[in-house]
Amino acid sequence: MGRKNKKDIYGIYEFPDDKPKKKKKPKKPFTIRNVIKLFVMLVCLVLVAYGVSFGVKYSMKNKAISLYEQQDYTGAIDLFYEALKPRLPLMEAFDSDVRFYIADCYINVGEYGYACQQYDLIRLWTKEDEVEGLDYLQNVAYGLQLYSWEEYRSALPILLEAYEDGYKDLVLYVGSCYGQIGDLENMQIYYNVFLQDNPMNSFMYAQYAAIALDEGNFEDAIYYIETGKQLKDQSNIKELLFDEIVYYEKMKDYNTAFQKAEDFVELYPNDIDGKNEYDVLYTRQTLTEE
Repeated sequence: MGRKNKKDIYGIYEFPDDKPKKKKKPKKPFTIRNVIKLFVMLVCLVLVAYGVSFGVKYSMKNKAISLYEQQDYTGAIDLFYEALKPRLPLMEAFDSDVRFYIADCYINVGEYGYACQQYDLIRLWTKEDEVEGLDYLQNVAYGLQLYSWEEYRSALPILLEAYEDGYKDLVLYVGSCYGQIGDLENMQIYYNVFLQDNPMNSFMYAQYAAIALDEGNFEDAIYYIETGKQLKDQSNIKELLFDEIVYYEKMKDYNTAFQKAEDFVELYPNDIDGKNEYDVLYTRQTLTEE
């Protein structure tokens, strides 16, 4: 039928229908071949996305390792965490290797508790025959955590075992543990081992200063403090500055001790020992002025 002419009130004429009717396309039959094609397309898309993600992870890991080798551990930690994103199936070994690096970075910056957390996460994907080695690393990190908590008697056997097993960098911690529990003979033995291949560093000067103060050797103590403060290595400057407060306190120069404590608290406001010294010396310094 054509379209009706509006001017044809009697219905005699009609316009011809100039729009051909659209033919419906026949539906493709649902075949196994079509299913396979769809499956292959999906697999290709997944592989492309997987490849891109892996490339990003691999690139971030390499950049992080570069910072790690430059001893920029804080910067390396950030990039290593980026290398863990996104989490991909079949990449557990890659991620575990990244976490080993993160744990070592945390140890180097003194965040031993966070290192232990990384070892716990690695454990989730560790084979049974590799658990013993992981336990050992985590135990060393825990020993260092105990040392930072000043639990020297508990830390000593862990760190001593690790040192004897080849972790030679722990020699100063072992010597320090001996010194802190009063075994000065063994302390000196391990410090001498360190000094055979290394010069005195700020850690050693801080340790010797503290021991000299305990023994009342004030001349030696101030020598270690002043010499240690002048070193390029400032990794233990906090300990040296605290030893300096104690030195002037023991010399009964409370005004100078208070000034040193005031400077110390300003630099390290969260240090409990420093705050305690400040509070005690504030009273003594005030009484002295009066």
